[in-house]
Amino acid sequence: MSKKGKFDLSDLVHAGVLKEGEELFFVSDPSQIASVTKLPNGDFKVNYSGEPMSIHAAAQKCLGTEPPNHASQWFRNGSGKTLFELWKDQEAAD
Repeated sequence: MSKKGKFDLSDLVHAGVLKEGEELFFVSDPSQIASVTKLPNGDFKVNYSGEPMSIHAAAQKCLGTEPPNHASQWFRNGSGKTLFELWKDQEAAD
């Protein structure tokens, strides 16, 4: 695991919290969908509009501006939990 307090999508995948290919929905407009994708170097990013990028970059594209809070709060999984909630739950479990 990476340092506590730092969001890392790859950590969530390795912990089994998210899965490769899992769809993530923009909270303000669920029709905007990203998916968890594995890069050739083994890291995980989100695929948004056919382009792999960080959660921060995807939130920025969806919002059209810098996210006003942590970018992980702008995407949720199919169960309705935001990536921020999943991250904090995983941190607490560690």
